[in-house]
Amino acid sequence: MDLERFAIKFFMRPEVDVDDAKFIDIFHDWIRHEKLNHVMLDVADYRHVPHGPGIMLVTHEVNYALDRENGAFGLYAQRKRGDETTTEEKLLGLVKSTAEFGALLESDSRLDGKLKLEGGKFHYIANDRLNAPNTEEAFNALKPELEAIANQIYPGKSVSVTQLDNDPSARLTAVIEVNESVEISALTAA
Repeated sequence: MDLERFAIKFFMRPEVDVDDAKFIDIFHDWIRHEKLNHVMLDVADYRHVPHGPGIMLVTHEVNYALDRENGAFGLYAQRKRGDETTTEEKLLGLVKSTAEFGALLESDSRLDGKLKLEGGKFHYIANDRLNAPNTEEAFNALKPELEAIANQIYPGKSVSVTQLDNDPSARLTAVIEVNESVEISALTAA
């Protein structure tokens, strides 16, 4: 199943309480100093949306958000475009760029080392309800490819890929995880 539109989300460990307003200054600073290998466009503030995307850094290729959907704080990245042609290249590219983003965020002194992302688990969210409806059949069609890619992301580790039990009207979501903690920076080589 070759999907063009999808997202991933890595979660905070442990979940911490950080003032989201700090991310606005950090992301504007990243734009000014070209900290990412993207065409960075803008910062969007969605703090007013309950359990929403929080603060977003909008780039030409990917939208990054410090997301609080369903009360779970994490780094959400939605792929918009890229040069990759295969599903494998698309997902590996998004994991790598999100890991780089996460590692940069973790190391930002303005957060006083409070923010840590868990690299050993992430959600893959199909952002295409027509080609990937939230059904067991669609998940089973997607699962073998996700397993093969997950084994590249986590070489030598036991990987599980399961379907998130969520509302049928929600987007199809796969939970990809290993049974040990992984530093987000370790995924920058994906």
